[in-house]
Amino acid sequence: MSPRAVSTKRTVTAVVARYISQPRLEPYLIEANGDHERALALYQWNTQLAAAFQEVLANVEILVRNAIDLQLQTWNASRGVDPQGTPYTREWALHPAPPLAGAVRKALQKATQHAEYARAARDPGHPRKHAAISHDDVVAQLSFSVWRTLMPPAAPKKVGLQNLWNNALVRAFPRAGGNSVNQILSTPAEVLVHDRLDRLVTLRNRVAHMENLLQVNVPARLTDCLSLLNYVSPQARDWCAGASRVTEVNAARP
Repeated sequence: MSPRAVSTKRTVTAVVARYISQPRLEPYLIEANGDHERALALYQWNTQLAAAFQEVLANVEILVRNAIDLQLQTWNASRGVDPQGTPYTREWALHPAPPLAGAVRKALQKATQHAEYARAARDPGHPRKHAAISHDDVVAQLSFSVWRTLMPPAAPKKVGLQNLWNNALVRAFPRAGGNSVNQILSTPAEVLVHDRLDRLVTLRNRVAHMENLLQVNVPARLTDCLSLLNYVSPQARDWCAGASRVTEVNAARP
């Protein structure tokens, strides 16, 4: 490389590093032993790894959410009537029965508000511009972390959550209790699901905010993703695994 090319490369490195900012670049510089060029290469790799993980996490979030939603619909419709005599229906996000109501009250209020914002932002010609907020509208706005809070280990003193798991949520993860590891370790299925959800919520937040993944155990977190899907359906797990780029991108770490 010519002296001029070297000088140009150094200038580009210096400018990019300045706009990334010293605090954000610092972990990469530490990993790269102070080499700014390698630090920027690690930063680019981190961006690519985050994108690859986001593809997997997007599938995990949708598939797990819908598996849980289906079971909660059935459960909610079986709960009879509320104190005013109004029947509970499958639309639990609009009229949840206890103990679900207490567990998701704030989350549903926030999700409903976001659904209203989304409706207001629709184009004037949108076919649902003035449609009433539906169950599906609200469920789509619930954050990934909500499902973790419904698992009994999230609030072990709340008997209602254990009952909700026993009577509904366990059916969303039919394979969580039937694998050899679970049998050997005698780990309750709800603990397996909760712990994987907990780690994936943390990972999702790091990915969404473009935080560094330098110390993340990438194979273990990918296993969390695929295992959680396998608890729902082996076919869903295989479909997601077949599209994942995480392993390849991780192997290309500078």
